[in-house]
Amino acid sequence: MKYRHIIWDWNGTLLDDAHVGAEIFNEMMAEYGKAPITFEDYTMHLRFPVADFYVQHGFDFSKTSFEEISEYYIGAYNRRRFECGLHDGALDTIRALRENGSTQSVLSAYKKPFLLETISHYGIEEYFDSIDGLDNIYAHSKEELGKRHVLSIKIPKDEIIMIGDTEHDKHTADAMGVKSALISKGHNHPERLKKLGVPVFESHDELRDFLME
Repeated sequence: MKYRHIIWDWNGTLLDDAHVGAEIFNEMMAEYGKAPITFEDYTMHLRFPVADFYVQHGFDFSKTSFEEISEYYIGAYNRRRFECGLHDGALDTIRALRENGSTQSVLSAYKKPFLLETISHYGIEEYFDSIDGLDNIYAHSKEELGKRHVLSIKIPKDEIIMIGDTEHDKHTADAMGVKSALISKGHNHPERLKKLGVPVFESHDELRDFLME
């Protein structure tokens, strides 16, 4: 195996929820009197902290608080989260990695209790040695959480890789001092990801081949 440990992002990486995320964002835009955006616009511009993304699309926190907007979004998302499935091939990938001796964990900007509930719903918690999410719903950044997460793994950093679907996942891996690779079927557009200088894969089948070389 190329890596002894794989750190997974959740939303958009293992869970195929980008289209639902974009639909809820447009629902929120309509609720607050703003024009919808296309899915391509969503993936081209979504970034962390998400507050910057909201400001870019017309939200004024002096008129509507970031906390109110965040509560609207996460409430709508949680009502629909189980509509989503795992990405095609994702379950085969995590199974194959375990069978071949790699350990795995999850590092997410999703609030941890919601993250644990969702992973349990899909019945895959057994594959992960640890699952870390934020302690709030505001999705500021997971870099500091990532630094603590990687120290808890007790494996040399050059034998660890993080798999994500956004620029923020690449930056988080950099902050942790580990390599990264990205899936292009998530919340960031493939053209953004290809500029980051790390491997980018269109499917979990391609990713699995890369990890198991």
